[in-house]
Amino acid sequence: MKQDKHKKILLVGGGTLGSVSPLLAVANKYSADYLFIGSHQGPEKNMVEAAGLEFKSISSGKLRRYWSWSNFVDLFKLKLAWWQSIFLLVKFKPDIVLTSGSFVAVPVAWAAWLLRIPVIVHQQDIGVGLANKLMAPVAKKISVTFAASKNLFKANKVVVTGNPVRVDNKKTTDQPTIVITGGGLGARDFNQFLAEFIPRLTETHKIHHILGTKNYDQALALPNYQPYKFIEQGMINLLAQADIIISRAGLSLTTEAAALKKALIIIPIPDSHQEDNAKFFAQHNAAIMVKQGSSQILARYLDKLLPNKKFQQVLGENLYNLFPKNPVDKYIKLIEDVLK
Repeated sequence: MKQDKHKKILLVGGGTLGSVSPLLAVANKYSADYLFIGSHQGPEKNMVEAAGLEFKSISSGKLRRYWSWSNFVDLFKLKLAWWQSIFLLVKFKPDIVLTSGSFVAVPVAWAAWLLRIPVIVHQQDIGVGLANKLMAPVAKKISVTFAASKNLFKANKVVVTGNPVRVDNKKTTDQPTIVITGGGLGARDFNQFLAEFIPRLTETHKIHHILGTKNYDQALALPNYQPYKFIEQGMINLLAQADIIISRAGLSLTTEAAALKKALIIIPIPDSHQEDNAKFFAQHNAAIMVKQGSSQILARYLDKLLPNKKFQQVLGENLYNLFPKNPVDKYIKLIEDVLK
């Protein structure tokens, strides 16, 4: 698709990489002048700059639904973020603002609404989080990954696009391979839960384990085991080499696994929206869901999945078929429709 190169698009997200990947997938295909606004402390800065986009950070507060002294501190952060957002929007003068969630995006979306700049909010997950609930009233349109999420918002705002994903890569090794990742920041509890299984997995598979920048001390000294702190570039290529992916239940990575037709074992963050994601995929026989700490259940699934190529293929095909196709093109069309 062709686009006027003088269009200015502001992307906003961060804190985790899940809210960043869909935006970069769109920017990779849609020609425009981009500015990406993220958080001070999140992992997104290096990933955004590696994609060739300008990056600016603002303060990021979080509105918790439980008592915490941090709520008072974050109210001041949100007020500061509001004025930072106004300044950056007035300076950059974007034609449109795109976000796929995160609390860093909330003040930007509201500031854009005040300045009469259209906002598209992307809803990745099955269930809606607080940040997207706060942005929905000011959104011109809300794109959703699945039709099942349409009833979360006003019908006249919702468009089913699927979840924008980076370009497909192909498996280039015949060695049986498993990729383990706890998400952009990693997860200590996730790593600890899997540690008892990894020695067994290395007996038959090459293991690539993304531990997280603060969790590298959890790396194991084993043959056939490659630990990483973090992967800024090439994650999609690494996923392409996998026969099986073991991960959290974030939608960005799940979408990439689906595009690659990979067998997926998902271990959602306990008591979070990820459990809704995981149940959705498990109910459609598109992934295996295991609750963190359920060692016996994971052991049984591994016994069934590891030697069974047909089972792996079925899971991958079911996951692929569950996602709407051509999500980047559909999202680009939505941008163009809003800009008209």
